[in-house]
Amino acid sequence: MNPERGPDRRELFLSVLSGTPSKDIPVFLRDLTLGLDALSVETNAVFGAKYDAKLSAACVLELQNRIGHDAVVGCIHTYSLEAFGGTTVYPANGIPYLSDPPFSNIDRIHGYVPEDICDELLKGMRESYRIVRRKAPHLAEIMNIGGPMNTAGNLRGLETLMMDIILNPDLVSELMEFSEGIMKSTAEYIGADCADAVFLAAASDNPDMLGLEDFMRISLPGIKNMTNFCHGMGLPVIFHPHGLFSTEDRKEVLRASLNTGVDGFQFAEDNVPSGILKETSGKCCVLGGLDAFNALLLGPEERINRSVNSLLDSLFGEDYIMTCSCSLNRGVPIENVRTMMDATRAYCGRRA
Repeated sequence: MNPERGPDRRELFLSVLSGTPSKDIPVFLRDLTLGLDALSVETNAVFGAKYDAKLSAACVLELQNRIGHDAVVGCIHTYSLEAFGGTTVYPANGIPYLSDPPFSNIDRIHGYVPEDICDELLKGMRESYRIVRRKAPHLAEIMNIGGPMNTAGNLRGLETLMMDIILNPDLVSELMEFSEGIMKSTAEYIGADCADAVFLAAASDNPDMLGLEDFMRISLPGIKNMTNFCHGMGLPVIFHPHGLFSTEDRKEVLRASLNTGVDGFQFAEDNVPSGILKETSGKCCVLGGLDAFNALLLGPEERINRSVNSLLDSLFGEDYIMTCSCSLNRGVPIENVRTMMDATRAYCGRRA
């Protein structure tokens, strides 16, 4: 069976995520906007007056057809919070970004409820997930949702939120509760019929940025609550914080992160796989991989091949899913991503 197209790729991904290692390592790119480059369409062609679900799904599937990865995010993604009065900019050939946080004036929070996230934009994104599911049932489909601090930082403005942590902890608690409500409403709205797992994208849930105590006090309760919620929907959860977790002085932070009950833990840049494996082995699946900027964006091919081989020397045979260090967005050379994919398949073939 063709390893890139066979109907067992979704089953393989979910098997490894649930704790069964495989010598045929599944690959998940967390492709948020790179699919736009696969079809050479402008960003605002999807994010127009109405979200174009058919074009979004076509972009996702074209990129998968060119790369051959096993799991996809089911739409061209944005963390837009326009449902709460924020402003998102969609550059023609760039990545969507939030230019005006909706709760920069905190009084605005009282005019909304978390369920308001289920607007026309999210409806379009959900339809893209459904199209991808219908057209590619052999692929694992992953629901991408911002983590607690990510969401709160987008609502309030990250710098303002960091000041709030020092000056107004009660307000932070209110924001974190609101953010958790957004996360749960999003997961429930997109639905377990459209996704096989939930990915908590948590760059701002970061012990290097928050400090170890505040990371465990502010971020992890929301991760635990969201994990329990998703498990109630029948969906496993992957947690992807940024920051350092692999050193001996961070093992308690890593243990606390795993004790939230997550099924997968994706490490970011500058972590050493062996340090992560000391804590994840036998507890949850580990994800992580090539530096999305220094390796995949910049290349060249020889460096990507060396990086893949070095990484898999540490992780082959473990409960591991290949990813890069963070999300993939438009502008990353698709041929470099294909090189990573080919190198992974070749390594597995040699070790099989």
